[in-house]
Amino acid sequence: MVWLGLPPPPSNVLTRELRAALLTAFDRALAEPGARAVVIHGRGKSFPIVTDAEEVVRQNAAPSLADLCSRIETAPLPVVMALHGHVLGGGLELALAGHYRVALASARVGLPVVRLGLLPSAGATQRLPRMIGAKGALDMMLSGALYAIDAPPARGLVDAVAESDLLGATGAFVRKLLAEDKGPRQSAELRRGFADAPAYQQEVARCRERVAAQPELAPREIVAAVEAALLLPFEAGLAFEADAFETCAGSEQSKALRAAQVAERRALRFGLPAGTELPELRRIAVLGGGPLAAQLVYAALNAGLAVNWGTRDPARLRIGVPQVNEMFRQSVAHGVIDEDTARDRMGGLRVGDSTDMTGDSDMILHAAPGQGDVPAPGDVVRAVACTGRVEGLGLRFAQPVYAMRLVEVIAGPSATPAQLAAALSLARALGKVPVKVTSEGDSLASRLMGACQRAADALVDAGQDPYAIDRALRDWGWQRPPFQFRDRIGLDKLAQRSRAEGARNWSALLLAQGRGAARRAGACMTGRPSRAIPGRIPRYVRCWRPSARLPSR
Repeated sequence: MVWLGLPPPPSNVLTRELRAALLTAFDRALAEPGARAVVIHGRGKSFPIVTDAEEVVRQNAAPSLADLCSRIETAPLPVVMALHGHVLGGGLELALAGHYRVALASARVGLPVVRLGLLPSAGATQRLPRMIGAKGALDMMLSGALYAIDAPPARGLVDAVAESDLLGATGAFVRKLLAEDKGPRQSAELRRGFADAPAYQQEVARCRERVAAQPELAPREIVAAVEAALLLPFEAGLAFEADAFETCAGSEQSKALRAAQVAERRALRFGLPAGTELPELRRIAVLGGGPLAAQLVYAALNAGLAVNWGTRDPARLRIGVPQVNEMFRQSVAHGVIDEDTARDRMGGLRVGDSTDMTGDSDMILHAAPGQGDVPAPGDVVRAVACTGRVEGLGLRFAQPVYAMRLVEVIAGPSATPAQLAAALSLARALGKVPVKVTSEGDSLASRLMGACQRAADALVDAGQDPYAIDRALRDWGWQRPPFQFRDRIGLDKLAQRSRAEGARNWSALLLAQGRGAARRAGACMTGRPSRAIPGRIPRYVRCWRPSARLPSR
């Protein structure tokens, strides 16, 4: 057998240069005297991948990834793929083109291009359903999630799973294959995923109905391509996939999503000195009571961090801890996590006076004013998460903290590389997208949201209904449109925002009417409309009660 080892990360991206090199090496391997099989594997920590937005749209440059996959699939010798690490995007498409697959049990596979407004373009929409049927294929492609290779549906993609020594297990698999005189087995010729055609079509219909209500184009094209896999010959299905990919790639949706991915990756470049290591965070201290502190505590616990929650007012904790418990209860009720996980995560919480909560923490977040003089070890990084001027390190989390991905890392005049490294480490631990900014006043998010809220109020001034405004923006893709956003955060801060001459601040008007009073201790709104207020005051304000359910309007 001939072994072809592809380079380790970060050189394992299937660029045009790597595709050309692999194609040349593959043709040479087939021509080797005495060659009976070819094994393709990755060196280092991962099999080759394609997930970068810019590279995904370039994978059709000659030699295209689709051409490479076709060359491998039609090879006269058996081609075995040895998979480990993360096998993502184009890397998985390459693996599907092989005749057989052996994987480490720890391998994870996925097709995340739907998050870029695209569908696979090297045959996955046609090969995947042939292997695991419509449900497994659609689940993988519509979610863009990672799947364990040793469990359904991904288990149906591989012929053998090795607990260790992948190359040894692959060699043994190939020797057995040759001893049994088994030759190439093209994925295009597989039919096990089509065994129950009515069930296949029912799954396609179910997913088509589900994605029809979504504004994104790519999910609808994925469903259509998977249906084409059953109805069309393989080559026609590939042509259908290629046409759908070009349609999606040229759409404004995909262009925007690809630009967002590029921006998010660039945001991670904090300009830290070479060799700066990110500290490992196991336990953080959150100082202060109120809604911001409760959200930070929940977000950190839910990310697997242990939390010391300290305040100078015990009453704040007596209100706040049940609220965090309620957030976990809601997560369990909605099937996000199970009860055991919620219990384990709550077990990582310790509460007490602020002065007792800083000693064993790896980082301290000031979630309320008046906590700056709390004593703490000198080498522990402190960050100001509440509003106000920032001298050292500041963090501004998009609200609500547990749901929004953005966090601004504010570098004050005296910020140090160690502080910025700690902020970046925390953002990664929480699954946030960090953006480094320099500001002594409002955060970028606050200024942007202020502009959006002014525009929303201007539409109400012009006679538009707040519910219609929210509905239009939600249909456009804004998960928490402006008036629902006000329900979440309360009206008092927005009421302080200035308006141009002749314009009205509807949050201030509602407060003046005695509605939408400032939320106490971070309670959530119920989602129940209040009674109409005379004189064209919008009716979007929600009533308040402790431990209310999160709004789902």
